[in-house]
Amino acid sequence: MQPMLHILKDIRVTEFKQGATIYEEGDAADGSLFFILAGRVNVLKMQDGKSRQIDNLGEGQFFGEIGILIDYPRTATVLAASSTVRLARITRQSFLAEASHNMKFALKMIGITIQRMARVELKLQKVQTGFTADIENHPLKDIVVENRRHNIAIAEKLHSLRSMLYPRDKKVYNEGEKDSKELFLVLRGEIRLSHTFNNGEVSFYNLYAGDFFGMTTLTGLERRPYSAIVAADHTSICSFDKALFSRVLQSDPDIVYNIFRTIVTYSTILDEAIRKKDPAQTTQSVSDEALIEPEL
Repeated sequence: MQPMLHILKDIRVTEFKQGATIYEEGDAADGSLFFILAGRVNVLKMQDGKSRQIDNLGEGQFFGEIGILIDYPRTATVLAASSTVRLARITRQSFLAEASHNMKFALKMIGITIQRMARVELKLQKVQTGFTADIENHPLKDIVVENRRHNIAIAEKLHSLRSMLYPRDKKVYNEGEKDSKELFLVLRGEIRLSHTFNNGEVSFYNLYAGDFFGMTTLTGLERRPYSAIVAADHTSICSFDKALFSRVLQSDPDIVYNIFRTIVTYSTILDEAIRKKDPAQTTQSVSDEALIEPEL
């Protein structure tokens, strides 16, 4: 993996010593996320009146991503866990500016974001009881709607997309099915993402026009982690392979940013729903051994 520091050109880099507070839960987000160039950080959250560690992140990972999406208080406290931590502070403006002349940076950020999404989706295997993510009442709902609108515009720019019309209850693919190396975009209608929990198959996330799914194909997973089922009549979807997806990304920095934002939003909402349903997930992480960094 090429170190991010060798890719960055115009993004500010800061250092923290062990034990230093990078930010606290409830702080203003200031429109930025942090990418870890070196070292490790601990992520803590107040639960039942006590501060509990919910994650430990290292080089090549990022945190504080909600701050780049909406003006929303920080949802956790982050502390420097190693002797020195080097961070790149990335705002929406710096993301777009860097992506406009540095495609290596843009593709690197998308690749890392897709890996993170795959880790979240793989957590489904450890949850015992079914749940449904509540998007309608989530603070990121408006961002989800905006993402969909921009993603539909992407499809309208491409003439080589393969689109298909599906009847209600048709499965696009089954949980555990061998990966077809395709990812999908909903053009019209509705798709239910479903997983088999101890109490049977439950739909955990609903998708609409402008939503992507099946993107873990880019991480080298051999099996689909969930089923995708058509939930409305006359549902239309299009499929991408990795080569076409890469060309789409490289066509416009704004497209890169919106796909980045789409994946981060989906991952954040799903991860929160999993943690609420199964608190044990706050201390469990998914190994990267089964994942590869997407080559876009």
